[in-house]
Amino acid sequence: MIAVDIGNTYLHFFGFRKGKVSKTLQIPTAGLTKNSVKRVLAQFPPEPLIACSVVPQVNKLFHGLKQKVYFIGADLKVPIACQYNQKQVGMDRLVAAFSARKLFPESRLVIDFGTAITFDFLSKSGTYEGGIILPGIGSTLAVFSKCALLPKSVPLKRSRRIIPRNTQQSINKGLVEGFSEMLNALVKKYTGLLKITAEPAVVITGGEVSAIKSALNFRHHYEPYLVAKGLYLLAAKK
Repeated sequence: MIAVDIGNTYLHFFGFRKGKVSKTLQIPTAGLTKNSVKRVLAQFPPEPLIACSVVPQVNKLFHGLKQKVYFIGADLKVPIACQYNQKQVGMDRLVAAFSARKLFPESRLVIDFGTAITFDFLSKSGTYEGGIILPGIGSTLAVFSKCALLPKSVPLKRSRRIIPRNTQQSINKGLVEGFSEMLNALVKKYTGLLKITAEPAVVITGGEVSAIKSALNFRHHYEPYLVAKGLYLLAAKK
């Protein structure tokens, strides 16, 4: 089984061997064609696909492939009770919540660092209760790239300098400290409001977390393949 996570910025493809991720490839969502999808799939065994998508117009590029394709939502349901608006909830968010609960049974909060940063809350019994959507780190950085006098590329890393002395340092400091402080405060607030005492009850995932992971001050599980593993677990039910 090949898992495909179709996002706003990238399509991520995951191959599995004996239940573990054995191969990953990604291609940009912008400018995607059916041929580019076929070229990627040619690098994997000819196995069925299981996909979750937040970009409906991309889904049609997977029609007519040699392999069978199962889309979460249309062909497979995520077996999790959901209190969110069913017409608006992203399938990737439901899959991530399902996966977190299976891999880490004490999970109450899933934070996914993608094009957007999503906070997704689970009840004690495992019901998906809803969540929060924030701008993503890369999306915010892209705004700066449109400014004529700002650098087009800024490597993100934690700096010990208290007061930045150039524009690149200023952007770096603003993003790394700004996002980490915001997330630390939100986790503290909501674990308090929801009386979440089990630790670690937070699961984090997504490619953009690496920039600020060391600045997060709450205990958490880090699972880079959370959605992919959730898709694999759902495929096993098929």
